[in-house]
Amino acid sequence: MVKDKWQSYSIQGNGFIICKEKLKLLKLDLKSWNRDVFGNLETSKRRILQEMEALDSHDCSGGLTESERLRRLELASSLKENEKKIESLSCQKARANWFKSGDSCTRFFHSSLRWRRLRNEVKGVQVGEQWCEEPCTVWLEAKSLFESIFKATKDLGVRLDGVEFKSLSSYHNEGLTAVFLEKEVRDAVWQCDGSKSPGPDGFNFNFIRKHWSF
Repeated sequence: MVKDKWQSYSIQGNGFIICKEKLKLLKLDLKSWNRDVFGNLETSKRRILQEMEALDSHDCSGGLTESERLRRLELASSLKENEKKIESLSCQKARANWFKSGDSCTRFFHSSLRWRRLRNEVKGVQVGEQWCEEPCTVWLEAKSLFESIFKATKDLGVRLDGVEFKSLSSYHNEGLTAVFLEKEVRDAVWQCDGSKSPGPDGFNFNFIRKHWSF
């Protein structure tokens, strides 16, 4: 499906623009395909649970036939598979949620901010050989530390006369400014964690590796 859709798109421009625009179109087609093939996962879960509950009630009242027992096993397997899909979808939505509202003034942002603030909070400082958590003492020690580090002096102590700065050779400069080879891009993709996504489009490296041939 991905290959057929990818080859059907007609985009003009350089390679980067073509790839970016095709990924945007592919994302829309994948959403439609997911809706047609998998449907609503939560609805499927409720349907499976309802059917399992009906079979369990029948089992308590008079027992199940062999075909009903097999059906019960199939439903349990389907429920497990459905749960995996819901978990995977939740992970993808969490990543998308961060890209969408991670730095916006939202409830999600403020909860992340509070968690980071608690994690980075300075509980106390070592004063001499004693541990102190008194707020005033902690504040004074922090102030004293930064004053000693950033204290201004009359003599800046910076002399650049005669300093030889390191520079790149022509050979290394050509290597840094050369056009990327396909092999170099491929090696970089294969060295990355497959579950990571290089951008907010949501296509992770496993997806790129699987469809690398086209």
